[in-house]
Amino acid sequence: MKRILSCSLMGSSLLLLSLTLTAQTIPEQSPNLFHSEDQYQLAHLVFDKLSADLSQVQTTRVQTNGLEDNAIFDRAQAELSALEQNWDKGHYVSRQMEGTISALQMVLRDNRLTPRDRDAFSNDLSRLLEFQTEYY
Repeated sequence: MKRILSCSLMGSSLLLLSLTLTAQTIPEQSPNLFHSEDQYQLAHLVFDKLSADLSQVQTTRVQTNGLEDNAIFDRAQAELSALEQNWDKGHYVSRQMEGTISALQMVLRDNRLTPRDRDAFSNDLSRLLEFQTEYY
């Protein structure tokens, strides 16, 4: 009985020790070191709002016009996602920012957008242009 208890205690101790060591080696999830927490949050607010409004504009356009042509929306979403990923990695590529802005402007020029969607998306694009001025 003592032997079973001793082996169980020893096994439990080793398991606890290994879990503790593993927990210490896993780095905390933290924003990129290239910008502060506030800058990180601000950037993601801009990216998230643009992405949400882009989806809304696309949905409204399909509902009101019955158009399924998603090429400009897919390109804009892909450009925006790539820009956000590079921001998180600390890669500030001005050409990529310009490409993203260009893709988003193509969506904005679509004359089938509702005035409400056009205004919201235009405001988002203005925020991205301000973001570009500050960081790119």
